[in-house]
Amino acid sequence: MDDFGQKLIEESKRHCEEFLQREQRSLVTFTGDSGLMYIPDPKLQRFTLDPSKGVLYLPLESFLERKSDDNQIMWHIYYELALYSDWKKQTKKYLNRKRDWQKEIDHMTSYIIAVIKKEGLESDPAYQPKVISNYVRREIIDLLHLMDKQASFLRVLQMCPVYRDEDNFEKIVSYMKQTGRTMESVSQMPRHRAFANSFLIAELYKKKPEVEGWAENPFGRKIFNQPLLDFIHFQLVREINNEQGIAERDPFIRSFVFPIFEQLWKQEIDEMMFYKSKGQQGDRSEGSKNPFEQSEADEVPDSLESTQEEVEKILEEMLDQQDKISDSAQNAMQGKIDLEPYGISQTDQQLFQFYSNKMKSEREQMRQLWKKLIGYARKEVSVKKDGQIKGKIDVDSFIDFYPDFVEAEKKGNYKNLPIFNRYLLEPQTDVLPERIEISFVIDNSGSMNASKIEAARKALAVTLLSIDDFNRYLKSNAEQLNQKIEVLSETWFFGSRYYNVKEFNDKSLKEKESSEIIRSIVKLNAADGATDDAGCLREISDGITSVQENKLKKGKQIKIVFEITDGASSFPGSTKETIKELLSKNVEIYGFQIGKNSKANEKIFNFVWNEGYKQPHGVMLGEQVEKLPKELLKAIGKNMQSVFSGSLHIY
Repeated sequence: MDDFGQKLIEESKRHCEEFLQREQRSLVTFTGDSGLMYIPDPKLQRFTLDPSKGVLYLPLESFLERKSDDNQIMWHIYYELALYSDWKKQTKKYLNRKRDWQKEIDHMTSYIIAVIKKEGLESDPAYQPKVISNYVRREIIDLLHLMDKQASFLRVLQMCPVYRDEDNFEKIVSYMKQTGRTMESVSQMPRHRAFANSFLIAELYKKKPEVEGWAENPFGRKIFNQPLLDFIHFQLVREINNEQGIAERDPFIRSFVFPIFEQLWKQEIDEMMFYKSKGQQGDRSEGSKNPFEQSEADEVPDSLESTQEEVEKILEEMLDQQDKISDSAQNAMQGKIDLEPYGISQTDQQLFQFYSNKMKSEREQMRQLWKKLIGYARKEVSVKKDGQIKGKIDVDSFIDFYPDFVEAEKKGNYKNLPIFNRYLLEPQTDVLPERIEISFVIDNSGSMNASKIEAARKALAVTLLSIDDFNRYLKSNAEQLNQKIEVLSETWFFGSRYYNVKEFNDKSLKEKESSEIIRSIVKLNAADGATDDAGCLREISDGITSVQENKLKKGKQIKIVFEITDGASSFPGSTKETIKELLSKNVEIYGFQIGKNSKANEKIFNFVWNEGYKQPHGVMLGEQVEKLPKELLKAIGKNMQSVFSGSLHIY
């Protein structure tokens, strides 16, 4: 590819990323998944969904070839992900369709085998029950897949009315024509397949399909005094508007679509001519084809969306992910991880799991952030390289290779002289800190009521678990980052006294780490009297050695403190002095106030956390206690973002 083509792709990729960022809210609303990422890939020609990474890779090359505008690209994304939310809810039901439709499969298999017996061909290798059963299964699953595509098409139109606009709809029809979905294509198919494909064709062209082989057009029928096409359309739309999916769609298909499909299919079977196969290889006599061979898939090779086989693979990966999460939860709930020696009972584990489950969505969102940060920590940058054989003259290289230059001058051949410099694009890893420490200082005083405890437990559960996730990602990407880096957490409670609940544990101490994470949640119970945070912060400051302080100054280590309190400090002067001391040691520190507060306490909080600093360090959430988990995650995300990539804007 020439430089101009490469530049065009880079510009298109950048534009695509920018407009996807703008459309993020719409995509979240459509898919119901705030953690799903969208990455344009210049080499792809079709969509690729990776559930394990939470990424939909977009076929940038195909978009460029088709000269797709932003509206069209968004339609393709919506169409690809139209059933995504239902896939996540009903993963097993989608994968178990063959089993759920076994009765229909068995009935049609028996019907065909009975016809074959009449022809006296039951012992022929080409007509064995297994061959027939596989054929029947394919045909029925193809029907269901085509009905899924119609439901996808209708869901996009229902949720995104912009595509009902005449110009936009015409562009969709144009794409469908390019991929072979035309009125003419239906007429070339066997009757039952033509019937199955006709629903989407009718939606596109607003016409009732006609097939030459149909004795009577099945779309001339009425159901409950409604034309068949209208009835199917409105029932599918009703299900979409009611946020229903496969659980309602398949029984509907079984009742109103499959009987007609089956009737047309049986008509074909009754009219078929059967021939004996030659030998054991199933070669056909008289040049005929075996009607039960693998039929050409209804997938169109030129389409961008995933094929039926690819969707099945996506669903299998989704189920695998769900099973892993379920196994992990079950292990904790059933006490398979023995934490009794660390003072954690099964009741404690169950309470912790309750909060972990409540924050599953937020934790998944943080996982996507960690992946982005790791990806951006190793990026391609233009680096100046001396000693190149083309580019601009480099003085130092010219001096080093001057004898070679003189020799080349005699010969009149200056090729391959490394006397130039060029800017080359190469991967370059950011220099990252070797250790990041995050301290959570939590108010456990008697004024922390039930709603405040609930919010603090949720915030701690999701942040401590997210940090644990981040460490796993860092470990698995250590080679990519080209250095070792770890993120450690600790938890302190304060009231009339203070104490450490969770230490900065080495990651090899898995049981100890797990038990202390659980303890941080379940032991938060408003049992510690007054609000003396000064002593706790002083303990953290005094624990910073001169060696660590030097590393913090040089950026080799990062230390961040988050305090959560429901009121003003009992010793505001001492607390403010300690905060200033921590800041002077290059420690980042933030305070979050939750719960209803008096004007006097608000004034004290502002004095301690916001007045006299270059930038404020305190956030007053007041009675909006439920915002605490989100705000705490946001603050952690922003700080990690500044460490891994100052230019990456995620929040």
